[in-house]
Amino acid sequence: MRKLGVLLITLLLGISMAYAQEVPFYKEEFVFTIKVLNNGDAQITLRTSWLEPKDEIQKQIEQILNQTNLTKEEAIKKYEQEQLERYIASLANYGIKTTNQSLKILGLDKDNNLTVVFTAVAEKFAKYYSYDGYWEIIVDPTRGYGTAPIPDTGLPYKVELHNIFIIELPQDAKLLEYPRPITREYNQSKFYVRSKVEGNKIIVTSDIYLEPYLKPEGFKALFGDYSTFYVRYTTPQPGEEEQYQKVVSEQYLRAEILPNGTTNLFIRDTYIEPKDQVQLMKLQINTMGVQNVTDLILQNNIKALGNQGIRVNKANVQILGLNETGPLIIEANYVVQNFTKKVNGTYEYSFDPTLGYMFYDIGYRAQNEINQTLKIEFVLPKDAKIVEVPQNLTRELKGNKFTLTTLVDGNKISVTANVFIRYGAHQDDVQKLLANVSRAYIRFTLPETSQGVSYKQIGAVVGAIVLIGAAIFLIRRR
Repeated sequence: MRKLGVLLITLLLGISMAYAQEVPFYKEEFVFTIKVLNNGDAQITLRTSWLEPKDEIQKQIEQILNQTNLTKEEAIKKYEQEQLERYIASLANYGIKTTNQSLKILGLDKDNNLTVVFTAVAEKFAKYYSYDGYWEIIVDPTRGYGTAPIPDTGLPYKVELHNIFIIELPQDAKLLEYPRPITREYNQSKFYVRSKVEGNKIIVTSDIYLEPYLKPEGFKALFGDYSTFYVRYTTPQPGEEEQYQKVVSEQYLRAEILPNGTTNLFIRDTYIEPKDQVQLMKLQINTMGVQNVTDLILQNNIKALGNQGIRVNKANVQILGLNETGPLIIEANYVVQNFTKKVNGTYEYSFDPTLGYMFYDIGYRAQNEINQTLKIEFVLPKDAKIVEVPQNLTRELKGNKFTLTTLVDGNKISVTANVFIRYGAHQDDVQKLLANVSRAYIRFTLPETSQGVSYKQIGAVVGAIVLIGAAIFLIRRR
């Protein structure tokens, strides 16, 4: 969330100086002008003026100009080209593709400030979400300090930032939302936001004053509850959504419970989409060495099972699909003892049917379409008596869907859980969709003659632990 704000902290000329302990004071003026075109592209200008400390500015100027075998003009041109490439690469790294870029360094003939002016056309800077039917632009008056990691001792310098964001919308746009004013103070530190609308233009100003060694609780007091980071608007004709990736994966677990307490456990993780990321995972595995990764998966899984009180008698893992264009598949077979937990004479196995999305933060909205499935198959001894299985459940909210289905066929229990999240879905909607979905249980009893072993519980599906959750890691967060 709010990656652009963090980018604007790290991108700017000389910002590394501000993080050096010998710099007591950092002052900057920043103007970000955005003219949004009808298709969501934007003409952008970033103007950053570094005003303090004077001595460090002078050092930076001297470093730029004092290039061996280069004239002053050549040195400036060289530095501008280096900074231009840095800006382009940094923006691209944050998902902002630019064209028609240019960059100028101003103030090299003066000793009082140093200014960078970067201009470009940013493709799809305003994003259209059919989920809500409106366009959206992220504007971060906190300049990233709202989410930046702050050391416990604080930052060892004083900061003064004066920021202006000017967003010009298309002529036929209808403004829905924009950053709202706020005033926050903590000791000597201050955070002010002011905003106004002039025709189709939104002007947001923010002023940030940070005292030296301001601790994380101070940053939280200043920025923690500020959340209006968006300019949202509609147009007479719906926009076109960007090409987003789908995240598709399936995890399958089959547990054959034997009367003597042994369990034959088979786990298969299938990573299907996004295809380019799946291929990258395959490349990484081949680079590390297939056997090395296989051994690492075994080592970590056996350790994880042991931590749950499960004894592994036999284990093997194989990785499939590495040299093909299809899914990446990791299969693991285990023979284990103590796979289920005995509670008041009843054996049980529990798992999270939401596949972790009840707790995982997708960001303020999903930047992928997510379709993930968990399948569990329990084969019980023929003399087992089934006490409880997960209840069927179907929920849908704004096209997001959660399903939990259980089938019982004799001594076999089959459970399928699926989470489908639309591109553009808000984190709040995902939480509402999965609200009050508790852990699911499979419970059964065995005759006394089959109860010779003290069972334990595996807390959830094991999976290929080295790569478990890899499908979640493939999800873009914005």
